[in-house]
Amino acid sequence: MGDFSGTVAWPSERRPPPASRSRLAAPPPGTPYHRLARTRRFRWWVPPLAVVCLLALVLLTQLVLGIAGGIIAIFNGHIPTEESLLGSPLANLAYMLFTLATVIPLVLFTVRFVQWRPVGTLFSVDGRVRWRWFAVCALAALPAVGTYLGLLYAAHAATAQSSQFLGTFVGSGAFLPALATIVVLVPFQASAEEIGLRGFLMQALGSYGAPPGERYGHGTWARFLRTPVLGIAVSGTVFTLLHDYVGWGLVSVGILGLALAWLTWYTGGLEAAIGLHVLHNLAAFTLSAYEGTLDTVATGGGSLLDAVGTAAEVVLYGAVVVWLARRAGIRRTVPAAEEE
Repeated sequence: MGDFSGTVAWPSERRPPPASRSRLAAPPPGTPYHRLARTRRFRWWVPPLAVVCLLALVLLTQLVLGIAGGIIAIFNGHIPTEESLLGSPLANLAYMLFTLATVIPLVLFTVRFVQWRPVGTLFSVDGRVRWRWFAVCALAALPAVGTYLGLLYAAHAATAQSSQFLGTFVGSGAFLPALATIVVLVPFQASAEEIGLRGFLMQALGSYGAPPGERYGHGTWARFLRTPVLGIAVSGTVFTLLHDYVGWGLVSVGILGLALAWLTWYTGGLEAAIGLHVLHNLAAFTLSAYEGTLDTVATGGGSLLDAVGTAAEVVLYGAVVVWLARRAGIRRTVPAAEEE
């Protein structure tokens, strides 16, 4: 992956126009990622207003898509039910992934027209997606996900369980269309969850807490609110509760969510979180497609071994990403104008 020595960060692309020539309010230099929504346009009521607007847009979009999906199902001779809207596991999976992906433009719209800040601040402290850094993180995610799967396989073999690690192959006729759907839609689905939770929600919470130079900025509560603790904890918790798991399955999702939130803060952007989330989900959905169990994907109780495997995955990935970020000089705060 090249020489990452030195302390000079990769050059950023052109940043949004300064506030004097734009109605948008950019965060000041030195602002960490979780505080990027704290601009000159910040008022205490803006974050809750933005959350309410986003939720309303999401619910409206899901309603429209649900009605459209139901009409399509009826025309195809299927009566929509709560368990199966479109009548087949693959169609239902595609609908779910596409619906989640629509969160991306809705979040961007809310950031731009409710918070009145550049949408690039949602992605990183550089005000854009750092594509080279994202590619590095995606490559680093490969051995981490491989370790996760390897641990699950080794534990399964060591316990001498009678069931197979993987179920019977469903056949290429069913597997290949499912794989194509997964490869096309899962990156958008995983990115949408990161943009909505590790991005929008964490920044909304992180915008509270007055800076030291402002009124009430020297209090204990303000100092706590300026830390990323609340944003990491809440975004990780919401991420966990939005998944249809129980027991150890929820523990696994919680570990993943908290780790991705911390990495987002530490690296100053969403690239590391999106990189692991996409690869992790691609592996999970592909294994489910191989077995023909798409109707139960992302559900169930999980196991202690799965939680341990997830913990090993995020620890390995986090250690590698932190090392690479330090070697590459990845920015963690908004640069000054002369650094651009």
